[in-house]
Amino acid sequence: TPMNAIIGFTTLAVSNIDDKERVKDYLAKTLASSKHLLSLINDVLDMTKIESGNMQMLDTSFDLRVLLDSCCSIVEGQIVDRHMTFTKQIGPFWHPYLIGSELHIRQVLINILSNAVKYTPDGGEINFRAKETLFEEGFVHLRMEIKDNGIGMSEEFLQHIFEPFTQEQRSSRTHYKGTGLGMAITKKLVDQMHGSLDVESEPGKGSTFIVRLSLPLGTPP
Repeated sequence: TPMNAIIGFTTLAVSNIDDKERVKDYLAKTLASSKHLLSLINDVLDMTKIESGNMQMLDTSFDLRVLLDSCCSIVEGQIVDRHMTFTKQIGPFWHPYLIGSELHIRQVLINILSNAVKYTPDGGEINFRAKETLFEEGFVHLRMEIKDNGIGMSEEFLQHIFEPFTQEQRSSRTHYKGTGLGMAITKKLVDQMHGSLDVESEPGKGSTFIVRLSLPLGTPP
């Protein structure tokens, strides 16, 4: 576990305090384990808020184009030195100003995009498409798709992908660290926004996640 690693590497660093290079290596591994532990704590806290009904959707007016651009920038930062191809097809948006929980929409997209980066080997491809599909009775209907050609998931695991603490036990996936909460949180956030989240995947052929949301029309600033 991350805590065991933190304690272990810290103990080793103290025991080898005069060996600068070895201590530097131990501290780097301690930092990596600390970040993993922090992500686990944050996921558990998010899940607790959702399950207890205390996760608040703070609806504000926002520009969808700015939100999507920031998500793409984060992904582009994650694939530096990975020799991966990231393509995006954003728009058209005839009604880009919307009302909704900008924070949680961003969290949903970043969770899925980060998983695509995580489970796609170096040199792979990730495609992000987002568009407005319909404007009806003051609501803007959106379709956002994240597709990768990574290691994929089995049909059996797809039946449980949105269950908390669920991870596929397959040799090609076991060395990827994760909390097993990311997709459960993502699905619950989408549900709270009255949207839908669908996934298609096949081992060795990648995965496709499709998020659909209907949000009230906002006003330009």
